[in-house]
Amino acid sequence: MKNLKPFFNPKSILIIGVSRKTYTFSYTLLKNLLEIFYEGNIYIINPNATDILGIKSYHNYDDLPEIPELAVIVLGSNIIENIEKLGKIGVKYISIQSEIQNRIDDRELFYQLNQLSKKYNITYLGPSMIGIMNFKDKFTNSVIPVRPHIMRANKKIDYGLGVIAQSGGLAGALGWWSPFQKIPISKVIHLGRSYDINETDILKYFCKDETIKVISLFLREITDDLIKTVEKITPKKPILIFYVGKEIKKEEELRKAGGIFILNYIELYEIAKLFLWCPEPKGSNLGIIGPSSGAIYVIAKEMRNQNLSIAKLNDDSKNKILNDVGGSTCKFGNPVDFWPPDKFIGTKICGIYNKASHILLRDESVNALILALEFFTEIEFDFKIFKKIKDLYPEKPIITILIHAESEGAKRVIKIATELKIPVFVNEIERSIRGYKLLYDYYSKIKKKK
Repeated sequence: MKNLKPFFNPKSILIIGVSRKTYTFSYTLLKNLLEIFYEGNIYIINPNATDILGIKSYHNYDDLPEIPELAVIVLGSNIIENIEKLGKIGVKYISIQSEIQNRIDDRELFYQLNQLSKKYNITYLGPSMIGIMNFKDKFTNSVIPVRPHIMRANKKIDYGLGVIAQSGGLAGALGWWSPFQKIPISKVIHLGRSYDINETDILKYFCKDETIKVISLFLREITDDLIKTVEKITPKKPILIFYVGKEIKKEEELRKAGGIFILNYIELYEIAKLFLWCPEPKGSNLGIIGPSSGAIYVIAKEMRNQNLSIAKLNDDSKNKILNDVGGSTCKFGNPVDFWPPDKFIGTKICGIYNKASHILLRDESVNALILALEFFTEIEFDFKIFKKIKDLYPEKPIITILIHAESEGAKRVIKIATELKIPVFVNEIERSIRGYKLLYDYYSKIKKKK
């Protein structure tokens, strides 16, 4: 496996072609490094400047005080000449992060780059790549903005998501955007034309990375090598895939190899929550607590679509639900429909969820718990009750769905649920149930392979 660590966490970085013009790609790259407090040494080459953003600008490669571990080229021309100079001073890792503006065609450029790579033992990324974001180790060479608060939010994670996108914009957007419920992201990369290093190389690197638990992959093209690599990695780490190409046969081969195909782009993150935070499901039987028969019917419909079942409780659990919980619970005890409560104001509804959750999760027939919550301001619901519940039943997934929730109540639930690593879906009943089925199917297939 290629050593890719210098691309994701270099001890020093040289940027060739930094402009003094604000909002240019090269200026933004340098600005990002300074704003996130990158701890390595930063060097820049610009023969027409003495310093940029307070960083000394060198005019010649020979003037550099050390050989940088990673060099980043953000020039649109003279790429070959600059790589030759970098090779001569001993640079071994180069990221080419600009569109090629000269008249060399792709084949000739590919040939020249590979010749230099062999001559100087250089490993390179690109060309035409947006860059890398390594949140865990506080490094980026993205040429579009990376917000410091996004970097800080992911710095303390134990593990998170690794993202590979065959789209510069969709990869780079993770530098300023975060999902409605924040999920931990470890590393993001856009490879550009991937002449030297490709998606399979990154997949292998992510597979070895202990800070990455789940991999999300946005694909426009599928290669045979990618299919083989996915087949090797999926028993170790789940790979979520959103494919936008036209090769149906390749797509089916990748699916058979173990790729987990989702329905749309946002599910690369929304479905990832389940794989990051939920334990391995032991079955397809669900317990449900909901605010109304309507919400429960919607959940049940999607469960039928996904071949999931409502858990059949034992007599003791059923009687406790029917006698102690209240509301319009069904005659079998599961699902639990607490409507109508005797009052809205106060902690009554929170108490219903607390008691019902314990009863359902204690029952051996229940493999996972679905919480459907409706909120308006007057309801006092302390979602912290699920800390104890999760501690008592760590082997059973808990999934939350917010339905028509007023914003303040929703914010409270999402904040605490994120701290407890409980996935929340906002008005997305079908996605939450389908996500559980993908989670269950993934672990079931892994067991069969073993």
